[in-house]
Amino acid sequence: MNPLARTFVKRSGVFFWIVVLFVITGCSKSPDPAVTEENSLTLVPWSQVTKVFNHDPDLASWADALEASVGYYANLKADTPVRFGARVYTAAAMSEACKDLAHAARTMDPVPFQEHLKKNYLLFASVGADPRGEVLVTAYFEPLLKGSLTQTKSFAYPIYRRPRNLVEVDLSEWSGEFKDKRIIGRMDKGRLRPYFDRARIDGEKALKGHNLEMAWVDDPVELFFLHIQGSGRVQLPDGSTLRVGYAATNGLPYRSIGAMLIEENQISKENMSMPALRQWLKENPKQRERVLFSNPSYVFFRKLEGGPFGNIGVPLTGERSMATDALLFPKGAPGLLYLTMPEFADDGSVTNWKPTLRFTVNQDAGGAIRGAGRVDYFMGFGEKAMRTAGIMKQRGSSLYFIAPRPTDEPRSWWSWISDRFH
Repeated sequence: MNPLARTFVKRSGVFFWIVVLFVITGCSKSPDPAVTEENSLTLVPWSQVTKVFNHDPDLASWADALEASVGYYANLKADTPVRFGARVYTAAAMSEACKDLAHAARTMDPVPFQEHLKKNYLLFASVGADPRGEVLVTAYFEPLLKGSLTQTKSFAYPIYRRPRNLVEVDLSEWSGEFKDKRIIGRMDKGRLRPYFDRARIDGEKALKGHNLEMAWVDDPVELFFLHIQGSGRVQLPDGSTLRVGYAATNGLPYRSIGAMLIEENQISKENMSMPALRQWLKENPKQRERVLFSNPSYVFFRKLEGGPFGNIGVPLTGERSMATDALLFPKGAPGLLYLTMPEFADDGSVTNWKPTLRFTVNQDAGGAIRGAGRVDYFMGFGEKAMRTAGIMKQRGSSLYFIAPRPTDEPRSWWSWISDRFH
């Protein structure tokens, strides 16, 4: 028996079932137990990041994203800890750092700005998924669906609000052993049970008649991908647009339909992409429900004014905001992402993959984004964003975070020489 279950097996009531569900589902955890918040980042010299401004010369949108993080930190208590690996800062210090970086990004030329970074900030690298520190970068975007506020023959697939019987339990309130752990379920005759899965909700219409429908859309596949993206826009028949964003999840594990189709030899690993998935589902309508229902995870939405919003409650900025594992990396923090980006011809075909270094901000999380070796990069809205997100799966990338240099910490001679001559 799992030690967690054995510890509480004699306890009765709701907490017993909470623990049982925790043991069964594993809650949200990083895939490599050896990587923790304390060792997920290592201090590196700025020389490790070369030719920064040749890749990312216009930083106005990065400043916009940083200013959004200022608002996030301002809403926390000033002494709230923000951890960069073994080092701990405060929300107040991070707020000031983001303000300073935003101002510098807007007002400084590249060379003075680079010197400002080296003098006043530290660079931390993710330990990644292997000894080389490499990360896998995927991308997401804000999709556009066609829909209606009323159900019709054409618009038959509902976007659901958060159900009233959905219960979220913060396990850290019960024991320090469960820090940052939570489970989601529903109360049934005094017991907390797992929430309905995708097959029960969409296949058996478990939520029908509860007045939870926000809108109806015309395509179940596009609705499925809306769940994956977490937010989007619905174009209504009168030409207006409804914006929807993540409100809650049913708490069940995310399972990749792409991985399943690879295992079934339906699509090769080399050819797997979002466009390939869409095409396969279009060509195999009789298998559509089987494949979609294999992912039990389900997302509920809310109406948005502005946005889309990340997990820290601030608007996401296209090609600046990123999603990482919230259990490992500092929320709201500025960063750098080294990756290769596609370049497109007019017909949408990829002409080149260009090495790129982008200033980013850590403002989101995702159910499938787990571990020190995963990043999801937000591309924004529009055709280019959709094209890029659909094919991005770049291994060999690198993830960095930027933190203020303590005023009482001089630069080491090794760091000064290393930065000076690179």
